[in-house]
Amino acid sequence: MELIDWKSRLECCTYDAAVGIKIARLTGGSQFSTYLTSIDPGKSVNPHYHKIGDEHHHIIRGRGEIMLMDVESKKTTITRVNEYHSFVVHANTLHQLVNTGNEPLVLMFSCPENHLKSDRFVLERP
Repeated sequence: MELIDWKSRLECCTYDAAVGIKIARLTGGSQFSTYLTSIDPGKSVNPHYHKIGDEHHHIIRGRGEIMLMDVESKKTTITRVNEYHSFVVHANTLHQLVNTGNEPLVLMFSCPENHLKSDRFVLERP
């Protein structure tokens, strides 16, 4: 068994400029891994999507809004999320999570490893 200290992993991880957050890998392999990130108040993940595979999200602490847009139909929804909420972002869905609270939004997510490498399509911020 491997015991993982989330806090220390998050404190020493590197900043991912493409999506605008620090991402700490907790466990997993190339097919499916689990990560942790913290989004500061008033900040957000840059809008992006993936063509292959889903992402499973779990809000550990904080609150925010998740914007989802189907890249083909352009249908868009915005949903408020809070700690203890979970949701799945399906392939070909543009997504952006915004911290609307006064404390860091701590998020655990699981996805194929390629979501952080070759299968990530980022939209530039206006």
